[in-house]
Amino acid sequence: MLRVVIGWHFYREGADKIVAGDWTSAGFMQIAKGPLTPVFHWFLYDGQGRARLDKEATLEEWEAYLQRVTDHYRFDEQQAERAEQIFESRKEQLEWFFDVNQDEIRQYFDGLDRVAMYRQERGRAEVPSLRDQIATIEAELYGNLNDWLWTIDNMWSSYERDLNALADADQARRGQLKLPAPGQKILDTKRIDVIIPYFDVIVGAFLILGLFTRISALAAAGFLAAIVATQWPGYPGAAETIYQQIEMFACLVLAATGAGRFAGLDYFLGLLWRRYCPLITCPLKKEKKS
Repeated sequence: MLRVVIGWHFYREGADKIVAGDWTSAGFMQIAKGPLTPVFHWFLYDGQGRARLDKEATLEEWEAYLQRVTDHYRFDEQQAERAEQIFESRKEQLEWFFDVNQDEIRQYFDGLDRVAMYRQERGRAEVPSLRDQIATIEAELYGNLNDWLWTIDNMWSSYERDLNALADADQARRGQLKLPAPGQKILDTKRIDVIIPYFDVIVGAFLILGLFTRISALAAAGFLAAIVATQWPGYPGAAETIYQQIEMFACLVLAATGAGRFAGLDYFLGLLWRRYCPLITCPLKKEKKS
């Protein structure tokens, strides 16, 4: 019963994320508290917005993408002219955005540099009140960031959509050309957000079916341990994770007991293994008998 309940929980969590389509782990990692905070912040996709708030780099990438799209679809003269107009329109929109927000953005980056300097001061890191002060400054700095990045992300996606929409039916058969996300790492929240929903569904389904239960339960426990680590127990300002801790230990119990052997498909896998295992171990048994 415990195996099925935990499996259903994981399955539903994953299914809900897939259906919603906009789930992200970024906010969860952004508010990480504890000694592993720098690790979780590293996984944030452009967590401080340095790549997306770089106007010159953005325009360079957009211009290069314009040429790649033109070559990819082999636009005719009229399509190429229309693509150039789209670029100029988005460029004007981007420049307007930075003109309006340039003072706040400059203050934001100055604040980030100040926080980085504070973190290097050993005394601040060791005194709880000063450490909380750094957290407060960071919270204030990130106040406008999400709105800025939401606007920038919409510009990127709209630019990609508009240029690809210029292709006619024959050209579209070549496949849509993606605009690479700025500042993306090999593994960050942008990719993690794609993996986790399917991870939840697969682990949940395996636990419900009692298939590969030990591996699935250990994977689930590891995932829950990562959640607990983002809010380190006892760390100042950390959120309560008692429910995740209980479920994590329950998963370890499932792994230790091999719960899939009871009313699960692992029982049948065990039968197959015991049936064909003698063919493999027979020589060893003969050696022992001799």
